[in-house]
Amino acid sequence: MKTVFLKDKAIMERKLSTILALDVVGFSKLMAIDEDMTLAVLKQRRELIDGIIVEHSGRMFGSAGDSVIAEFSSPVKATECAVKIQSKMQAINENIPEHQKMRFRVGVNIGDVMISDDNLFGDAINVAARLEAQAEPEGICISKSVFEMVADKIKASFHPVGPLELKNIEIPVEAYFVIQSKGAARFIHHFDAPEIKLDKAEPGSLAVMVFKSLSNDEEQGYFCEGFSEDLISSLSRFRKLFVVSSSASFAYRDKSKSPREIGKELGVHYILQGSIRKLGPKMRISTSLISAEKENTVWSNNFDTTFEEIFDIQDELVETIVATLVGQVEAEEEKKLALTRPENLGAYDLVLQGLVHHRRSGITEENAKKAVEFFDKAIKLDPNYARAHAWKACSLANYQSWNPFKAGVDWLSVCTQSVTQALEIDSNDPEAHRIMGAIKLSTRDFQGARYHHDKAKELCPSDSYISSKCAEAFYYLGDFDEALKEINRAMRLNPFCPDVMYEDKGVIYFWLENYREALINFGKVKSPTVKTLFYSAAASEKVGDKENAKRFLSLACSQSGQPVEKFGDIERYQSDSHCDHLRSSLMAIGV
Repeated sequence: MKTVFLKDKAIMERKLSTILALDVVGFSKLMAIDEDMTLAVLKQRRELIDGIIVEHSGRMFGSAGDSVIAEFSSPVKATECAVKIQSKMQAINENIPEHQKMRFRVGVNIGDVMISDDNLFGDAINVAARLEAQAEPEGICISKSVFEMVADKIKASFHPVGPLELKNIEIPVEAYFVIQSKGAARFIHHFDAPEIKLDKAEPGSLAVMVFKSLSNDEEQGYFCEGFSEDLISSLSRFRKLFVVSSSASFAYRDKSKSPREIGKELGVHYILQGSIRKLGPKMRISTSLISAEKENTVWSNNFDTTFEEIFDIQDELVETIVATLVGQVEAEEEKKLALTRPENLGAYDLVLQGLVHHRRSGITEENAKKAVEFFDKAIKLDPNYARAHAWKACSLANYQSWNPFKAGVDWLSVCTQSVTQALEIDSNDPEAHRIMGAIKLSTRDFQGARYHHDKAKELCPSDSYISSKCAEAFYYLGDFDEALKEINRAMRLNPFCPDVMYEDKGVIYFWLENYREALINFGKVKSPTVKTLFYSAAASEKVGDKENAKRFLSLACSQSGQPVEKFGDIERYQSDSHCDHLRSSLMAIGV
């Protein structure tokens, strides 16, 4: 915050704030139809909205009955608040008569504001109000400046609407609509701290931090991220190592925590840190293996190399880490576990660029599209690069969530062809087996699904996403005890626990008939999916909570556009009895 002075007298303070503007859709029309009812409903809604704003550390400074203006110190808190308000309002609207429904629009902007007597003034506030007017009913519209600060930190997706000409705002404002999260949950949004507390660290436990770029070229960040991801993939194949997920370790890239703090939160004994400096065709890779508890350097080394020799450096790093933590591994085992190298290093560079967009494919459709394009380019350069084929299949699955009904595209066939090619080139690619397992499950080839999921876990036992997808496959196969064991292992590998892990754990407890534990896990899902809502309804019905059962079921049917019978049909259980049981549990609720 700063204060503007004029002749030694303070006249106005300024600060950077995030502004949330909210308004009722068609308030005048509602008042004209039934004034008393509208005011009564508004009072009830305002009590809930005001509480959510306070819960997210917001402060209201402007209110005109049907509208609210609030400030937040954090754009993340403001956007999360907007999402929760709209979710709560939608849930209420689903269970009341049409004449009692009330819908809202929300706009969020960040900028410089002036303070006078606890009130705020400035264009930042005006822009937020104008963005609110551009939002769809029950929607949220945010400025590009807010988007850039929250995109990878909240569980949502975004649709760009381009520069908007806003009333009384001189310069067009680029904006985004906040929409329901798209794509798979492999790469989680960053949270402040892990979801679960860990009491101990296993022998040989390791976290690999994102290598820092020391180059002037900012675009080289993708190379550091990809190189770090490759190291984790290679190290995760060793059974005697316990390597936490990249989603967990990468969450610390912008945090100033000590090795001891990181080690305690992730439950690891060692932390690998590094940096990369590129100077033309040459590069220097510096690495340090840190003891988390003692915070001392176990070993460090500098590697002066070139892009063409990058895989040799990876192999040397892996060999040194394994030898240090669990003893020397025999050469044949190292050879078997090593990632298959591309024949064309240009293809490798394209895959690294594709992975950056793939990690962000749930944020915008453009990221999902670019990921597929980069993997396609890599395949054209090197048709025998198995990893490019595997990642293309994975990225196609995310891209289709943005375009599920694109004319002339058989997504399943394209994905199957790509992953089949990957396995023909390298039968030991764990990602390819994981994707093929998912395809087999979707086509009800349960024997094939079990084989490929087991093979993926065998090849890469420390990959939390592979572990969580195995748990999902196991419960669809009816092996609920094994599924519970596997989802707990996935949570240990990634203690940040993305929503999908709590969702899967809730489903597993539902089938183990521990319905209250199922509801506890569903309650930890920050952004409930249709699947979460349907199973929450069924679990609520089982514990006799009729009110919540109806609320969850109504919201699930509304969001999915599906009747109860349809949801029961699309669940991929090997035993028809499980589908029948789920369907009957939901039908017993009624709406």
